[in-house]
Amino acid sequence: MRQVLEGVGENHAEFARRIGITADKLSKSLSGTRRFTSLELALIAEQGHTTVDWLLHGTQPRTAAGVAARTRTGAGAASDDARAAALRLAEVVDALAGIDYRIELPALSAVPAGDDPIRQGVELAMKAETRIGRSPRGLTARALAEQWEQTFGLVAAAAELPDDLDGLSWDSGDFRLILVARTHWWTRQRFTLAHELGHILAGDATDRPLAEHVAPGSDRTRAEIRANAFAAELLMPRAELLKEVAARPRLDKHTLLALSWAYLVSPSAMATRLRTLEIIGDDERRRWSACTTRMAAVHAGDPGRHMQHAQQARDGWYSTRLAKLAICAYVRGDISIRLVATVTGMDPDQLLDLFHPGPGTPDGGPHGISATSPAELAFSP
Repeated sequence: MRQVLEGVGENHAEFARRIGITADKLSKSLSGTRRFTSLELALIAEQGHTTVDWLLHGTQPRTAAGVAARTRTGAGAASDDARAAALRLAEVVDALAGIDYRIELPALSAVPAGDDPIRQGVELAMKAETRIGRSPRGLTARALAEQWEQTFGLVAAAAELPDDLDGLSWDSGDFRLILVARTHWWTRQRFTLAHELGHILAGDATDRPLAEHVAPGSDRTRAEIRANAFAAELLMPRAELLKEVAARPRLDKHTLLALSWAYLVSPSAMATRLRTLEIIGDDERRRWSACTTRMAAVHAGDPGRHMQHAQQARDGWYSTRLAKLAICAYVRGDISIRLVATVTGMDPDQLLDLFHPGPGTPDGGPHGISATSPAELAFSP
């Protein structure tokens, strides 16, 4: 604590005011006759640009040593900006864990043995399907992220990433993170989310940074091939898709568009999947791959939902699980509103208005959100 005070260069009275206590209380805490509260520790860490874990245990802030990143340019490593985005959320997780708000990490299945990365990816996805227990049909990237956060102990969000990055993953052993880029290509965002989950479950994001080109080619790494096979199986499950095809009287371009929209993948991805499953040939795959997601939406009579999905993917979304944890800690008085703002990307003053609405605000808060309903706020973009 004294190191923090020296670093900020303020007198004790001014620093005490900034963390919401009197100079006398700060003096007693420094002398050991009074304990700092959880909220005070969080505020001290915030003002001192460190973590609660460092204040309590002297543990240095973590570094993003194990980041697996999916890029469009074939760059050799995740950029500093991407690492910074990952570390910001890691610091929130550390701060919450320091005051006993922890995300439980369930054990993950072992990676299947063998030398075939495609088979490994498919088998990993089938295990994940069983564990999730629900089809991905009709679920947006954000809805999938919320589901997978609960199943695999993730923190998943769509954030502003550098132009050459689609997404990144990180499993530090006590923290599992997936970040996907904001983009109007919402089917790509959804596939990237599944691809990054494949990296997490395969253990690719624990040892070293990975950055790979997404285009098909012989130069792709085993980890990338495995993650792509995983994503294809998870988003378009083989057994489920075969039943869908068998139930249709004919398989043509209209069927492809219907299946593409039902599973919320691009027609190109669906055509490639049907070819991989040997349901169609190369000629059909090439012809049908020219179809667009908008064509699929129009064919389904739902172009408005296509625009809604694109808007959500472009705006981004925060981790529901981490937001609920941070909001719970704030409601109980254990952290400042700034930590909630870091998780949600919302302005701290706007959040304060949500939790502490002024007189005359209808329904207890803006947009009908009650200040006593943190669970609702966690699901509100």
